Amino acid sequence: MNNDNSRHNSARSIKEVLSEIMHQPVYNKGINNVLIINAWKDVLGVSIMQITSNLYIKGKVLFVSLNSSVVRNELYLNKKRIIDSINAYLGSNVIYDIILR
Repeated sequence: MNNDNSRHNSARSIKEVLSEIMHQPVYNKGINNVLIINAWKDVLGVSIMQITSNLYIKGKVLFVSLNSSVVRNELYLNKKRIIDSINAYLGSNVIYDIILR
């Protein structure tokens, strides 16, 4: 019976356990990647997302493949502003560069 009480005393909420897991480096990296990809869509909009053919993160660099050279050039001219917008959206400096292809 004493063993059963100790189990209840150490019980934690699901929120606490998930928070602990998400802050482990191996999981945090994957979660950040998903957040960055979602930020690309939310910051730049659906029309840019529709011409984005590939999007991935390597280190602190976001690699973006686009189907339109005209849009790629326009985004290149605004690269610093896009980086600042994505970082502001995420609340921290997670992207230092964007490579547009």
